[in-house]
Amino acid sequence: MGASGPRVSGSGRASFTTRSLIGLGAGFALGALAHAAELSALQQAAQSLEPIGTLWVNALRMIVIPLVLSNLVLGMADHDGGRGLGRLGAWSFGLFAAFLLAGTALTLLLAPPALRFFPFEPGAFARVAPPVVGAARAAEGAGGFSLLQWLLGLVPVNPFEAAAEGAILPLLVFTVLVALALPHAAPATRAALLPFVRGVSDVMFVLLRWILKPTPYAVFVLALAIGARGGGGIVGAVGLFIVLVCALMTLYLLLLYPLTALASGVGPGRFARAVAPAQTVAVGTRSSLASLPALIQGAEGGLGMPRPVSGFVLPLSVATFKVNTSISSVTKFLFLAAAYGIDLDLPRVVTFVVASLMLSFGSPGVPTAPGSVTRLPAYLAAGIPLEGVVLLSAVDAVPDIFKTLLNVTADMSVATIVARWGAPAPVMAAAVEPVVPAAGEG
Repeated sequence: MGASGPRVSGSGRASFTTRSLIGLGAGFALGALAHAAELSALQQAAQSLEPIGTLWVNALRMIVIPLVLSNLVLGMADHDGGRGLGRLGAWSFGLFAAFLLAGTALTLLLAPPALRFFPFEPGAFARVAPPVVGAARAAEGAGGFSLLQWLLGLVPVNPFEAAAEGAILPLLVFTVLVALALPHAAPATRAALLPFVRGVSDVMFVLLRWILKPTPYAVFVLALAIGARGGGGIVGAVGLFIVLVCALMTLYLLLLYPLTALASGVGPGRFARAVAPAQTVAVGTRSSLASLPALIQGAEGGLGMPRPVSGFVLPLSVATFKVNTSISSVTKFLFLAAAYGIDLDLPRVVTFVVASLMLSFGSPGVPTAPGSVTRLPAYLAAGIPLEGVVLLSAVDAVPDIFKTLLNVTADMSVATIVARWGAPAPVMAAAVEPVVPAAGEG
């Protein structure tokens, strides 16, 4: 969600979200009650059910790597390895990277001080699931962090060994390189390889649908175990996490108005009026894709954007640019590291940020909920247990509104800046007069 919208239509999707939230709330409530009242029978029940939740998480972990990597290859292949995008594409992707890095920097600056006030015992989540040791094992070196060694480790000597050892980041690097090389291979090679990769993706999606069906019950079991061990403080901390991530996304959203004005010369008021209709659609649908027509109308009618710019940059942004992840994913990463008592040294932070950026540009067509499937490799790479990621993803219903609102606003911001600096001269020359909407069209 928040990026391209729900994959399950209408009431079915809403019902699934509602049932997951009910399962999460009921599990936390019963677990906290068992902890506070020292109800031994309920505590034993939570302990007995806990392996069921662990089994479900293991099933999700089993398919996430082949699922995401196959879709990473397919997503990049759809862009022909980056060829043919030209000046507009280069400017767009450059701004995507800049916006993602800015959101990440903002979160790393503001979230850690806020997390110090969260009312949970450090390491409380770790009683339920131990940290996963993945590519973030670079942090293990007693000699400290070596940037050179970290960079050398990005290129796997044996990608199969990297996969077996859980070295996610080198595996992502290998996959991206394969995707970039694929358009330059012989046509017969592409014709043979792409159907295989697409077949892997299709089969993994079938397995994913099967695994996700019991999500409300699995979330209940996991929340029950955490609540029984951590008490009510865990419940309160999850609520404060929601407040924190929404506040950070709102702050970034507000900063986009003056930043866009400085970079494009378009006044904040004019930009606000142009993007407001799309923002309204975003709030109502939680879908950037559904907001695309309003984005294009606002860009051309409100900002006088040339059709070649709006018709290329905005669809590209909606399809591949999820700026909310620079805040929502990083905040979740920081929260879970604190909850599991994981030391956030430089290797873990850099590993997570780099993995997240790589997954952002791959734009795999994977449902984003539950469990933030597209982001799971980044958490695995940084050694964050998936149990915590799944639980926090179950409360995404409210943050999802802010995610989509931020995404849509950033999409318009990128297009506005590209129209100022990145559009070829013939395109700008053709846009002598802005397109003015007819009366009553907003």
